[in-house]
Amino acid sequence: MLFQPISGDRSLTQAFYQAVIDRFDRGFSLSTQALLRECTLGFAPSPDGVKTFFMIAPTLEAAEQLIIKIDSILERVAELMAGVGQVALCVRPAGSEALETVDRQNLEKVPTDCLVCQFFSIICADQLSDR
Repeated sequence: MLFQPISGDRSLTQAFYQAVIDRFDRGFSLSTQALLRECTLGFAPSPDGVKTFFMIAPTLEAAEQLIIKIDSILERVAELMAGVGQVALCVRPAGSEALETVDRQNLEKVPTDCLVCQFFSIICADQLSDR
């Protein structure tokens, strides 16, 4: 029997990313952990191909609280998620009904016009030492 690589197996990739997401909030304060658990978290490439960690906050207030903690969030992403180049903090605009009809387990189909995002680049220690 020939060896067949499983690196392309979508279910394995999804399980890996889910494990990373499940571990992400450890190390934060309890209030930050509770806030992160209200968010939808996931990965997607940017149009430029940069692997991006998305945090979709349920409200503008939640997004504002996360922005206050963005430095520690960026540090945690850099520590836990090698290869991720940026974090996108998103929120659904007030009055947007588009997300209400979307299956939250299948966010690949969320219309892009129902989210507003702010992107934060991750600068690794290696990049800082090169300067």
